[in-house]
Amino acid sequence: MAKGSCELNTFDYRGVRLLPSMFQEQVARTREVYISIPNDDILKGFRRQAGLPAPGKDMGGWAARSSAGIFGQLLSGMARLALATGDSALREKALALFDGWVETVPPDGNVGMSLYAWEKLACGLVDLHVYAECDAALPLLDRVTQWASRTFDRSRHPADEFDFWGERPAETHEWYTLPENLYRAYLTSGNIGFKEFADIWRYEHFWSRFAETAEPNGVPPVHAYSHVNTLSSTAMTYAVTGDRRYLTVCENAYDYIRRTQCYATGGFGPDERLMPPDGSLGRSLELLGDHAEIPCGSWAGFKLSRYLMTFTGKARFGDWIETLLYNAIGAALPTQADGRTYYYGDYRLSTGAKYYYWQAWPCCSGTYLQATAAYHDLIYFKAPGALYVNLYVPSEVVWGEGQDAIVVRQETRYPESDAINLQLYMLRPARFVLRFRVPGCSKGASAIVNGERTELCAEPGSWASIEREWRSGDHVAIRIPMELRLVPVDAQHPHRAALMHGPVVLAMHEACCRRPLLMESADDLPNRLIQVGPGPRYRVADTQPERHARFLEPLYAMQEGWPYWVYFDLGARWLY
Repeated sequence: MAKGSCELNTFDYRGVRLLPSMFQEQVARTREVYISIPNDDILKGFRRQAGLPAPGKDMGGWAARSSAGIFGQLLSGMARLALATGDSALREKALALFDGWVETVPPDGNVGMSLYAWEKLACGLVDLHVYAECDAALPLLDRVTQWASRTFDRSRHPADEFDFWGERPAETHEWYTLPENLYRAYLTSGNIGFKEFADIWRYEHFWSRFAETAEPNGVPPVHAYSHVNTLSSTAMTYAVTGDRRYLTVCENAYDYIRRTQCYATGGFGPDERLMPPDGSLGRSLELLGDHAEIPCGSWAGFKLSRYLMTFTGKARFGDWIETLLYNAIGAALPTQADGRTYYYGDYRLSTGAKYYYWQAWPCCSGTYLQATAAYHDLIYFKAPGALYVNLYVPSEVVWGEGQDAIVVRQETRYPESDAINLQLYMLRPARFVLRFRVPGCSKGASAIVNGERTELCAEPGSWASIEREWRSGDHVAIRIPMELRLVPVDAQHPHRAALMHGPVVLAMHEACCRRPLLMESADDLPNRLIQVGPGPRYRVADTQPERHARFLEPLYAMQEGWPYWVYFDLGARWLY
């Protein structure tokens, strides 16, 4: 049924295992938090609304009435993570939540949800079917889709500067994100009803801006996360229709977002809005502390980039994934069992800090689980006769089945080190192409196979390829050079920049002398910063009397409440 072409495929949460690293620790901690939430607490609001006995505690915050706003995301994230890690207990929890929730759904399918919550529910039900082998999930989705088709207002007003969600006049909140998971349901089931309902919610008013250019005029300051997230619906429209116009929209929108909307961290959306490409992004650093929805934005960026990588086969779309991995979701404070959630990234010139959102169980508590589960689906890709390494994360992948299975084990301390080691295991020799992504910021990538240097075409933003007959025990030593560099926040503020070491955003912190780093230009970097240790850690050279040494370390290493700088004004002068 799918008509859009795919150059690459993911491993779809199967066959990839994380090895010890900061990401394995984050995923394990995430699992422990979400599996510890009592099922009765999650289901309490639904049961109460259905007039059923409702034991448990109210979750509070955004889930004070019910967990509808994140319920589908919880099902989705649990199903994906359970399959990826072989966690039967987490899978059983997802299925138990589904069974408990089904008891609250009346025969007519009226789940009493807004479009906003319903779209997330659709994702969760599709994922229960695809990843948790829940046979009842799609029939139930069919029933609640028929109810939604009879019930949802179809005004579909485009968002604008006065209604940045596009929800007026009937509270059709973020209606333009609905097609993605309905199309997924259609492709996995063949049920034409899912497709017909998805067709209604295409967002041509916004999508068409990018049909012919990556530099459109007049993109309004609308809700940032949902308008990036709608592009996943554009991608699925391409998958279902095969109309390459929708693929072009995705590519052009990706380039526009990366060029005009993203901070060095990959996050976007100060005050949760898209910014006019007139210097507004740079000016946002002067006052605002809510610069980017981190878990939600990471989830949207992961999805759009993954769709584009699979459809086009181009390595360049992996750069945003990597940037978000280290500086956004990978740098987020962990969601807590009481619903405290890291929401906004804070990059103020007057020092930022990591802090929890002021209400429990916001939207980012749902996407946090989904985004961390997605790590397993972003490291490797595959195509007939080729295996692709997209991210440099300690991990192991099993490619193929039975006697043809090939195991690749990746060991690395990247980005603490530029060295990546791949060890291959197989029952019999096999000829295939091994490709690895050369980040757009890296020059001089190299590879040594079994101790011998291999000639590579390793242009930044491309795949480097090694084709040969491989044997069990073969070893590939990859080197991805990383440099210290300044990254301006936007074209209108070329002297307002963040410091990066390869893909990693550096943050400056110190015990009490909270003064920003003073430099004239990038030419000052060798004189102002001294690298300490082998990884991305630097000490500020003492060019004036200081009470304490000042250091720059990865933003992902910053703890809750600790003040830091990630952006600096070059040429600025301090008062004392």
